[in-house]
Amino acid sequence: MSPHVTLRRDAPATEATAALSRHDVRAVLVVDDGSSFVGVISDSELLRALLPPFVAESVALARVFEEAASDSLFHRLEGRTVGDLMPVDAEDTLVEVASTMVRARASLVGVLEYGRLVGGISIDDLLSHLLRAT
Repeated sequence: MSPHVTLRRDAPATEATAALSRHDVRAVLVVDDGSSFVGVISDSELLRALLPPFVAESVALARVFEEAASDSLFHRLEGRTVGDLMPVDAEDTLVEVASTMVRARASLVGVLEYGRLVGGISIDDLLSHLLRAT
């Protein structure tokens, strides 16, 4: 476990883009107004929110979407919160954490202690632990 960047669930979704780029991380932990952990927002979830659905559905359709139009993608986040973009909650065991990460394509999950967020487990942390020779 290591310390990680956190955002409030009710923060504007644009703050997620700023946090991911400013801290050069692949995911941030999300907390509610009482600082309780509520989930994770990853760079892939943010990208999914930015792109029109047809881009993900077809390579051919993605080719017709001009890069010049990419300036308008940021506007797809307007009026949305970080909570609107979150895919998953943290799980307890390492295998459950791994399963959650795979299902959600998340690279980070939060760690709770007595209901309070105390840190996170990144995919690098998890792999290092799971693949450690005994």
